[in-house]
Amino acid sequence: MPHSILLMSFGASLVLMVADELPNINVEASCKAVEGFGLAIPHTLESCVQDENAAKAELGQKWTTYPPAVRSRCVAETMVGDPSYVDVLTCLQMAQDVEAIKTPLLGASKIKRGAKSGSPSHR
Repeated sequence: MPHSILLMSFGASLVLMVADELPNINVEASCKAVEGFGLAIPHTLESCVQDENAAKAELGQKWTTYPPAVRSRCVAETMVGDPSYVDVLTCLQMAQDVEAIKTPLLGASKIKRGAKSGSPSHR
């Protein structure tokens, strides 16, 4: 039992260390690995590498704007199999969207939500 706790804490510290900086991914190797997956939309090696490099550039600009816990989770989730900057960016954007949904409605939206059906809203 103590060994499992030690391994869990060691693993957690690795993920946290990874999330402090943008991970280093060999995009060409990742793109070659998924090249023959038979995707519905044809995706050449060249376009895959371009997409990955664009995602890496965007992540480089926005990396520190995401909470460290979210960065850690997204890096850990997307490094399984063939790692991808596009997957990391998508994960971070989805986490950001979830947080936006949790934000309470303000202004006119709040008035509409509180109004009874069929009755006009009052200001």
